Amino acid sequence: MIWLVLTMVVIVIAAIPLLIERYRTPMTDVTRGGASGQFAELSQGVTHYEWLGPPDGPIAVCIHGLTTPSFAWRAITKGLVSMGYRTLTYDLYGRGYSDRPSGAQDRHFFLGQLEELLDNQNVTEPFTVVGYSMGGSIATCFTAAFPDKVSRLILVASAGMGLTSRGLMSFIIQTPI
Repeated sequence: MIWLVLTMVVIVIAAIPLLIERYRTPMTDVTRGGASGQFAELSQGVTHYEWLGPPDGPIAVCIHGLTTPSFAWRAITKGLVSMGYRTLTYDLYGRGYSDRPSGAQDRHFFLGQLEELLDNQNVTEPFTVVGYSMGGSIATCFTAAFPDKVSRLILVASAGMGLTSRGLMSFIIQTPI
């Protein structure tokens, strides 16, 4: 009997992310109506972003983590702006006000979003990239792929981007958030 109860508990816990995703509010123009910043149409969908700071300041691109959208950077960007930086924050796909495309959310997926956004915004000079949690992994991968584009790499409680893709990890990678 105890095994039946434990099995049911595991099934319910495993179903929670699927249920949350199923009933999540779709990202539409109405939903995005109250967002600060702007939106860029990229190849995988719409990306929400915001520039703060002087237009001629050195650029700092801030990449948030897995569970918090770009507003997590508000206090940090305030400090960076006071130091003269021009900051770019954006919502990763599947988070905040950005679209929620389906498919594998791996390093190529997030690097593509960052590369396209920088191109869309005409960022051509080397910049500081700041990554928090999963954003640190993206920042590290971006710096490794494009070392000439990055002047500084700052990691805050960075997470790794492993290549394991079996079992639960495969499910997590394949399931849009």
